Amino acid sequence: MKYIFITYSGLSLPIAYKLQQEKNEVIVGQIENIKDYVMEDESEKAIEIDFNKKRRLDLFKGMLDIRPADQVIEQLRRSKNLKDYFLFFEENNLYRWADKVRDLDCQGNFPTKEDYLFEIDRDNAKKFVRKYYPKLYTPEIKEFDSIRDGIEFLKTAKDIWVLKGRDDSAATFVADVDSAELANAQVIDWLENFPLKYEKLGFILELFIPSVIELTPEIMFYDGTPLFTTVGIENKSFGSGNLSVQTGCAEDLVFPTEMEDRINKISFPPVIYEMAKEHKGLFIWDASLLINKKDGKIYFGEFCSNRPGYNSFFTELSQAKSVHDFFEGVVQREAPLKPGTVGTSLRLFNMNRDEDSEQISDGITVDFKPEIEKDLWLWDVKKNGGNRLATAGTDWNLAVLTGAGKSIDEAVTKLYENVDGFSFVGSYYRSQDDFISQDYHNSIINRLNYGLERGLYRLPFDVRVGELDIDY
Repeated sequence: MKYIFITYSGLSLPIAYKLQQEKNEVIVGQIENIKDYVMEDESEKAIEIDFNKKRRLDLFKGMLDIRPADQVIEQLRRSKNLKDYFLFFEENNLYRWADKVRDLDCQGNFPTKEDYLFEIDRDNAKKFVRKYYPKLYTPEIKEFDSIRDGIEFLKTAKDIWVLKGRDDSAATFVADVDSAELANAQVIDWLENFPLKYEKLGFILELFIPSVIELTPEIMFYDGTPLFTTVGIENKSFGSGNLSVQTGCAEDLVFPTEMEDRINKISFPPVIYEMAKEHKGLFIWDASLLINKKDGKIYFGEFCSNRPGYNSFFTELSQAKSVHDFFEGVVQREAPLKPGTVGTSLRLFNMNRDEDSEQISDGITVDFKPEIEKDLWLWDVKKNGGNRLATAGTDWNLAVLTGAGKSIDEAVTKLYENVDGFSFVGSYYRSQDDFISQDYHNSIINRLNYGLERGLYRLPFDVRVGELDIDY
């Protein structure tokens, strides 16, 4: 197959680059104007400063065949043998671009506006859950359009509330203290420091669930045919022990499950199978589950409807023979992942800042041993003048490393062996002892064990969790 990736922010470019390294033909369609990226009703006010745009367009410069997205789409519509092409839209808010080619006889994933709304319209998502997910509870939420109203509510609140912005740039914020007064004061401070992000599309405050165990089951379909299911367990916090600010994903563990496992019956009711039949090509559905360890109630977290998660997609791909084999398998309606493996990932952050501007530093050399290349998913990179890889300076997400195996021991050991083969001055990542820790209740291993004890899934590994024998 020939691959076409449509991107704005570069989330999927590590996958495109990996396919090219595997000797596949790959073209990237770059959305250049932010007005062609945001929702229609946001386009008039959407602005991207020239400095940020230049750095964004520098991503993978000299490494991939990157062309303007509208030209790539136009050329595709004139092409023959359309079935040879696999189109990959990296985010579900690229539905307008998917609409341009939805009628073509191509392979790929084709997100819709409804998919995007499932993710950003949290109120309607919860209504959907209440209708079709009888075994899930929905946390109490308060909706706000203005920072002032939200702050007034928090000043007198007796419970702890989690802040979630509707706009992609408005990050989820979870306070790191147990006192409601102090926790809500942190949320107030966060709102006051980033008012434009949270007032852009409004925000919600969601009642905090104490002693939460978060698990994320996922299912993939192709042309309505169910292919495989996985469970992902991620640590989003920047620091070891799940301390400090939230990131997209700092580290995770993902493993395939059996379709009939209890967690899949809870997470994928019949309506999801019906929705999949209405979608062309690859359809991805997940629903994060928030389990209150004190009373066992399972709450709905959020949907990431018809888009891959990052890092989790890299972690899944690391368990396949190759990235091309993964996509070739799904197109053939075959499961490219089967129970019996486990994947791990670790995000590497660029902590360097320009002295004058405090911007993320660009032009810093990225180096690594050739033997780790299969498990290295470069993100913030370009080729410098000397034909070496260097940072592009778009954000602090430098790269992701993965490790896969037949047991958690094997996968984690492989992951941190790969870390030893990566060289970058000023990077940060969470440690190996943190990855396998059982010292805090919501560590990856403790959550994995909790799901096992609750009978939510069966472990396909040849090791009992809690009896890990890892040398480090």
